[in-house]
Amino acid sequence: MSAYLFVHFIGEGKNEEQVYFSLSKDGVNFQDLNQGKPVLCSQLGEEGVRDPFLIRDDKTGKFYLIATDLRMEKGLGWSHAIEYGSQDIIIWESTDLIYWSSPRAVKVGVAGAGNVWAPEAIYDQSKAAFLVFWASKVAGKHRMYAAYTTDFIDFTEPFQFFEKEKDVIDTTIVFDQGYYYRFTKDETNSRIIMERSESLLGDYQLVSSPILDQLEGVEGPEIYQLPDQKTWCLIVDQFMARKGYMILTATDLATGDFNILEQNKYDFGQTKKRHGGVLAITDQEYQRLLTYYDQQNPVISGLYADPDLVAFGDKYYLYPTTDGFTDWSGTSFSAFVSDNLTDFKATGEIVDVASDQVPWAVGHAWAPCITERDGTYYYYFCAKRPDGKSCIGMAHSKHPTGPFTAEDSPLLAHELIDQHGLAMSQMIDPSIYSEDGDYYILFGNGEAGAIAKLTEEMDAIEEDTLQQYAGLVNFREAVTVLKKDGQYHFTWSCDDTRSEDYHVNYGVSSSLYGPVDYKYPILTKNPLKAILGTGHHSIVKVPDQDKYYLAYHRFATPLAQYPEGKAKGYNRETCIAPLDFDQDGLMRPVIV
Repeated sequence: MSAYLFVHFIGEGKNEEQVYFSLSKDGVNFQDLNQGKPVLCSQLGEEGVRDPFLIRDDKTGKFYLIATDLRMEKGLGWSHAIEYGSQDIIIWESTDLIYWSSPRAVKVGVAGAGNVWAPEAIYDQSKAAFLVFWASKVAGKHRMYAAYTTDFIDFTEPFQFFEKEKDVIDTTIVFDQGYYYRFTKDETNSRIIMERSESLLGDYQLVSSPILDQLEGVEGPEIYQLPDQKTWCLIVDQFMARKGYMILTATDLATGDFNILEQNKYDFGQTKKRHGGVLAITDQEYQRLLTYYDQQNPVISGLYADPDLVAFGDKYYLYPTTDGFTDWSGTSFSAFVSDNLTDFKATGEIVDVASDQVPWAVGHAWAPCITERDGTYYYYFCAKRPDGKSCIGMAHSKHPTGPFTAEDSPLLAHELIDQHGLAMSQMIDPSIYSEDGDYYILFGNGEAGAIAKLTEEMDAIEEDTLQQYAGLVNFREAVTVLKKDGQYHFTWSCDDTRSEDYHVNYGVSSSLYGPVDYKYPILTKNPLKAILGTGHHSIVKVPDQDKYYLAYHRFATPLAQYPEGKAKGYNRETCIAPLDFDQDGLMRPVIV
């Protein structure tokens, strides 16, 4: 274990009583993940969670995150929570710290108890089960209660773990050198008391600690070992002074000899941390968390939409719509290149549909895509003719960034819709799929998408191969397909690009021509992060790896910087996110 994940909440304002993530390599300097927004949210019970705690099951490889079911932002007050609060704990589980189950509420509170506070857990080797413990007020006093579980679904009957002369809450336990060390908040003076026992449920004896005896106004203790495997790090929340967490260190817990770390020697990140838990993780887990929850989006500065992301050789290329024009009236396309899917550089304008470069078009440059065949790059794009009808054209080049030479006439014209009775309103939004040396173009807007095989010259379709798809539920535009493990995976955009609910649906088929078995949305908005209007996407496979990324656009933020009504749909920005498949071979919903 070479890094740390800190799960916590941050306050009592709107959405602050949810689960936030922070990462550290050294255990004392943390960075906020997910742009300082919550990673996990509960709408169960009290519709908020506090005091999250994370534990690893070494036998199954699962992670369990448990938390108090409480939202003080509701305004019912502490007395109400203490006497009548939820007796549930909220639980999530994961196998990789990235994709989490939906939260579930499990009742563990004893009869007559109020709120179940600050649940934590430790594995009991003697019982081959996890001891889950928490505080509740019963008969006028806060005591610590506990129950056993092997799966965080079924729990034994709760029992009293321990009590003191006065109220106690916020217990955490760690095992070291043959002893269980227990740190608990004594509510009498808001100090942390330290005890130890040779057995988990045994008789705990007080460990004298002058520093802890003097430290007032703290709660939420958590303890873990730093990377040197010698130094223990005890963090406590300075709730009374509203200063957030502080750090104490010790090299021998048996002595109770802690030192207060100077404030300039640690950093808990941009947001003030409230009661949470710290888990030691591997470097691989650390890097994975950065990949998914430290995404630097948008990936290209400026307003761009409808991105087509491809890999040619050892480089990645982005081909988007140039955005920021009322009624999507832009006229030119640009390309961007990257070595790492993060740092993209503009290569300049490649096609201008309002110039002599594209003889048949007058404007409205939309939704391009590109492919390579036998050393030539074929670039497909949408534009309007003088009669206002949208068509799909093609330009070709010997280099992925041009110069491109456009065909004199469109490859797919609006008349094709009427000729073949296609249930679509516009001839737009192409994507290219290749298999066994054949190339296909997918396209459409309105009620249904369609597919056709391209000729060897890549400048026309074989009309007898044209077919409309069945099964694209709520189809609007931008259908794509990829083949993985013998199955065809279809994705398509739904709703209107001006709607914050613009999203991407997903389905599968055993045939390239369908019908498509609809599954669920894989790309949707995240209002907590002000991510809205997520759609019109493309998917790229990392060369020689079983890894995929999805490029998409969203509303450019903050919305207030754009004229009223113009931010949603005319001013969009391009983003990239990892795309994964689950154990059943189906796409997972994308984390945004």
